[in-house]
Amino acid sequence: MTNISSGELRHRVRIEKKSSTLGSRGQALDEWEEVGRMWAKITPMWGGELEVARQRKSNVSVKVITRKNEAAKLDTNYRLLNAGSIYYVAFVNHQADDLRDIHVICSMQES
Repeated sequence: MTNISSGELRHRVRIEKKSSTLGSRGQALDEWEEVGRMWAKITPMWGGELEVARQRKSNVSVKVITRKNEAAKLDTNYRLLNAGSIYYVAFVNHQADDLRDIHVICSMQES
């Protein structure tokens, strides 16, 4: 895999983190809080790449490529929003140390 060029990072993505709070009746409530924004390339996965990813998590369908420094902290407690779509982080595929890219594998929900 190669480093992605800056021009390919054309999607402005909002990063949100899940937090749990207690409701008025003591029930756990999941809330999403914006923790940042980043530029990314969002692409559907297909073929062998999709099959390999689905061996790890069955409902994935989208790959979000971004810079390591922007996405290194991402895990399954985060989601990404862009243009009316919500991408739930399934796992982060850290590339070789000499590359700048991170591939965030997500399941997608249309809103």
